[in-house]
Amino acid sequence: MDLITLDFETYYDKEYSLRKITTEAYVRDPRFEVIGVGVKVNNKETEWASGTHEQTKNYLKALPWENSMVLCHNTMFDGAILSWRFDIRPRMYTDTLCIARALHGTEAGGSLAALSQRYNIGTKGTEVLDALGKRRGDFGPEELERYGDYCINDVNLTYKLFATMAKGFPKRELHLIDLTLRMFTEPTLDLDTGLLESHLEDIKERKDQLMRDAGITDKKELMSNLKFADILTDLGVEPPMKISPTTGKDTFAFAKNDEAFKQLLDHENDQVQALVSARLGTKSSLSSCWITRTIRFRHWYQRGSAPNLRSKKHGRSGSSTYLNVGYYPYQ
Repeated sequence: MDLITLDFETYYDKEYSLRKITTEAYVRDPRFEVIGVGVKVNNKETEWASGTHEQTKNYLKALPWENSMVLCHNTMFDGAILSWRFDIRPRMYTDTLCIARALHGTEAGGSLAALSQRYNIGTKGTEVLDALGKRRGDFGPEELERYGDYCINDVNLTYKLFATMAKGFPKRELHLIDLTLRMFTEPTLDLDTGLLESHLEDIKERKDQLMRDAGITDKKELMSNLKFADILTDLGVEPPMKISPTTGKDTFAFAKNDEAFKQLLDHENDQVQALVSARLGTKSSLSSCWITRTIRFRHWYQRGSAPNLRSKKHGRSGSSTYLNVGYYPYQ
């Protein structure tokens, strides 16, 4: 099996970057553009290719993917580009980031720069910082050549890292890394948008109904501790208090885990019950989480099948999406 080490360099700006949005959203965004790609087949000299999308696609399609293992640093990113943008799916994926996290844990520096320094194999460049906000067409010939040299260096560092870290690394773990990455790069989960929309409306309606039952027209009255305490006082209820673990001073006990506050759900005054229910329902992190998650699911489906984003060990963490891959290529 051949080893293809690669690294994509792509457009990014202050708002559109992996610091702002998820890998899935970034790769599928209409602003996405490949500036160039560095490729090393086995131990051959690393190449830099930069062209239009079609030119890059034709260059990549000529490589022997069906019998190759793809190696990157953070393969979730580069593998997604291969799969979603160029319709290329190699026989196997591997990743120096995944291997490093297995060897050194998630707390140790996992960047290519940190690992290169750790293993004393070379120094990662900084040319990518000069590419902020620049499309491929914005690069002059010399700038593009320097960017290509930077990318080639990244590919070579990744190749050296793998040669060092993969020695003695369990083959079974390499298969697990491949399967984990494949669940992201080759998603199979389709979502029922009608059911998602219905679920979203149900959650919003429940929160609105809690507000109506409490006789509240302004959500700020519920969100503000002082205003909420005033409403309770007007209803003849002494706002429950507690000692703040942060400041050591008295503060309102309005959290969902505060027993004195939860007891008000059984208050003799129905309006007090409705008020506390509305406060808990409106400020509930779980309720807000479901709204946010449902909207995120809807956006995924609008861009394509939803990938598995739950993996702190093997890539950027995100919400849980469980899916049936349906095959395992090593059986």
